[in-house]
Amino acid sequence: MWWLIGFICVLSSYTNQGSAPVLFWLTMTFLAMDVFFAAIRFLFVCLLLVACCFCLPFIIAFLCYISREGPASEADIISLPKFKFKVSGGDVEQPDNRACRMIPVRNNGPDFSTERAIQIEDADCCICLCHYEEGEQLHLLPCNHHFHSTCIVKWLRVKASCPLCKGLVAPNE
Repeated sequence: MWWLIGFICVLSSYTNQGSAPVLFWLTMTFLAMDVFFAAIRFLFVCLLLVACCFCLPFIIAFLCYISREGPASEADIISLPKFKFKVSGGDVEQPDNRACRMIPVRNNGPDFSTERAIQIEDADCCICLCHYEEGEQLHLLPCNHHFHSTCIVKWLRVKASCPLCKGLVAPNE
């Protein structure tokens, strides 16, 4: 707004420069400063866009490299408790009445030697998105999330964290 008023003032006083020379040169000074700061602002925005386009991907890649964890060790994978999936009760017409259980395969230690109940809507692997079938082998992670044994072993050989909650498989390390 002020730039427009100053520009009109300069145009109108350009012919009458003799009547108010101080006002004319003051207006010219402010217009020159305004053009200078507009150019600086434009260069700063261009520099910021160039920095975002070229530097931001490198910064993101560096932060991902720093936060990256490696695969789980074979000892950690072997030490995970194993269970067999079992469905009991209910019938084909009413699948909601069925009870799903995880039965320990071998002695998983005192904490994992008992059966665990699973709700029917939670009886699927979140890695392969398939429902558990009768007799399939499952692994239970320390965060109490369960997956097909083959799926979670493939996952843990790439990344040592739970695919759902990002909790570490061996938090003691």
